[in-house]
Amino acid sequence: MAIDTSARARAFQVGLVLCVINTILGAGQPVITRWGAVHLDPLLFCTGSVVFAALCTIALLLYTGELRLIVDRRYRGRLFWVAMAGTVMTSLTVTYGLTRIGAVAGVLLMQTEPVYSLILSTIFVGERPSGRQMIATATILVGIGSVFAGGGSFSPLWASAIIFATPLFWQTSHVIGLKLMPPLTPTAIIGGRFLYAAIVLSALLIVFRRESIVQLGDPVTLGVILVTGFFIYFLGGLTWYGAINRLSLAWTTALVIPGIPMLSILFAVMFLGERATTREVVGILISVSGVLALVLGADPHRKLPASEAAEAIHEPLI
Repeated sequence: MAIDTSARARAFQVGLVLCVINTILGAGQPVITRWGAVHLDPLLFCTGSVVFAALCTIALLLYTGELRLIVDRRYRGRLFWVAMAGTVMTSLTVTYGLTRIGAVAGVLLMQTEPVYSLILSTIFVGERPSGRQMIATATILVGIGSVFAGGGSFSPLWASAIIFATPLFWQTSHVIGLKLMPPLTPTAIIGGRFLYAAIVLSALLIVFRRESIVQLGDPVTLGVILVTGFFIYFLGGLTWYGAINRLSLAWTTALVIPGIPMLSILFAVMFLGERATTREVVGILISVSGVLALVLGADPHRKLPASEAAEAIHEPLI
């Protein structure tokens, strides 16, 4: 029992550190994606970033000896769907959505992630929500709705709608990925996710936006794509899957999300010159209060059958 308690404590500590790192990286995503979506061809931007992330992950998998696992017929089908939901769809929705609305509004719309996480983890992972979690979920939606009622920030609606749906795709991929850990490690999960996503996005780029590839000749364009691919996609994916391999999906999501909007607003002001309206700030604060309530209302430990628990807890990040 003492060994099990010690292992759970260590898993929580490592998972918490990974959550903090992931929060910082996540806060940068709307800002850098907004810049890339406005200044570069959107499809080139997300494709180039994912391709570089795939190359980074493949190099890591070669080092760990896990590269063969992502093409293993036992896993490749599910890894393909992780890639489609978690990278292809989210890259397209976020990038194209942020071509028309600001980073601050985008951050607020993505506060729906804990809501989707709670729903999906309840249905597919067997994590049961408490009454406090249900109230917190309603609070998040009220915060977003309060800004929506004022109009302006979420215009045009199609751009807002696809960003609003983005967390659903993220969480769907996380649920699928959880079913693969173990036997796969977080590194293998993101390796398969980025490899298959890179193939699909590259095909889309060649078919629909081949002429935009010449933009890669610009050092600034190439630099932004490489930075996005390494930090936002590669390190972001590695820290996220490392965290949910040790902690509850709903709890991890609820811990990461509150810090992202505040940091994102700061980054948007510093690097994009955006200013959050009073209504947006109030809406974010209401949503964040709901997210914090989710953290307090959930068990942080990942729910696993006893036969798998020890293996998952001791699974190394890389």
